[in-house]
Amino acid sequence: MKNTLVLGVLLSCTIGAYAATFTASRALSSPTEVQTHFTRDSFLRRYLQESVQVKARKNALLTARANYQNAFVDSFLPSFSVSAGGSKTYSRPDNVHSFDEFTHFDTSASAVGSWNVFNMGKSMLSYQDSALTFQQAQISFDDFIDETVLAAVDMYYHLLLRQKLLQVRQADLEINRKQYEQDKVLYDNGLKTRSDLLSSETSYRSSQLSLFSAQSDYANALSAFNVALNQPTETEVTLEDSSEKSVPTLPSLDSDLTSALARRHDVLEKRLELQQQDIAWRLGKLNTMPALSVDVFASTGRGLNRHEWWNYNYGVSAGVSFDLGFLYLDKYRTRQNLWRTHENAYLNFEQFLRGVRDAVVQARNALLLKTKSLEISELRLSAAVQKFEATQTKYKNGLMSATDLTVAQQSMVSAQIDHATLITELETTKLRYLHAIGDPIFDYSLEELP
Repeated sequence: MKNTLVLGVLLSCTIGAYAATFTASRALSSPTEVQTHFTRDSFLRRYLQESVQVKARKNALLTARANYQNAFVDSFLPSFSVSAGGSKTYSRPDNVHSFDEFTHFDTSASAVGSWNVFNMGKSMLSYQDSALTFQQAQISFDDFIDETVLAAVDMYYHLLLRQKLLQVRQADLEINRKQYEQDKVLYDNGLKTRSDLLSSETSYRSSQLSLFSAQSDYANALSAFNVALNQPTETEVTLEDSSEKSVPTLPSLDSDLTSALARRHDVLEKRLELQQQDIAWRLGKLNTMPALSVDVFASTGRGLNRHEWWNYNYGVSAGVSFDLGFLYLDKYRTRQNLWRTHENAYLNFEQFLRGVRDAVVQARNALLLKTKSLEISELRLSAAVQKFEATQTKYKNGLMSATDLTVAQQSMVSAQIDHATLITELETTKLRYLHAIGDPIFDYSLEELP
């Protein structure tokens, strides 16, 4: 009791000392190296390295591979077991006459081996099902990596867009500040009306609020970016802008559909599911028929506390069984249900392929729409900049009002925002189009993942 009390006191002190060192700063600290410059590729690799979900899915894939390897052993190789034990039985307490008699046990050991050499092909079907399950796990992992990469690319370009919009708002604020200061001087000299000055001040204050909103959006995007990389949330980063305004000529729709049906991960998974359904159908039919099995066995054992010879037994066993149910009526209906389930699997696959074709068409149309929208946005931006510059000159010469200048400037800022947004959206739309037709969007190896 005393030893238990001492142990409890020591354990409490240890836990208390650890809790005292676990401060808020330690909880929020980042254990990884801080990185501040990224290309899109370097960010994606760092993102995958730090992703907890990627680590969990990799463990699941390795588990599926181990299960597949075990399936061959379970299906085709013999199994062995060894055991040893001791026992002592007393009928009444007074049968024990000495301590030696009390501590003396009857001990024994045994070893058994068995091998199923025939069971109507059920082991082979079970092994094939395990192989298909592992292939599905591999394809599912590749698809998960692609989806993760798409999410990471969205995050990368979202932060890049927030940086661009912040610059737009900063430039807008600077223009409004200079205009307000100029109008104030002109108003003091009687060259501008009070209304012009108030309009200029309102635009200046509004641009300050817009800048504050842009700074808040940028801070939120930066925090999410750094959290995903497991580094301090306020770490400033520089991102290389690899955006390309051009889009390669798209192949024909038939070519894209052919590529999608041959290489998309979800299509490959569905095909493997059909093969598994075929196996389930065959196994189900076998279970409604007479079952034949042949096994080879061997065993040995002896008592260890007596001088005995090892006893050996070996041989072959064969058996046949047939579960008739109620005059085979329920088995007949079971076979019908198996066929319906098998047919439904193929019908669902056909419906799934229709959805794939629709997804490919939508991805192509989205890419074409973004491309055309960007072309129009460039023209709109150019026109808006020219109009603002002309309006600003006319305003200085007294030919335009402050309201005209504000409208022209707002149109220019809106065009700049739309143009920057479309450039970043075009990059993500390109990747989603490649993903829709089954093209690889990121090159990686399993070994480089955490």
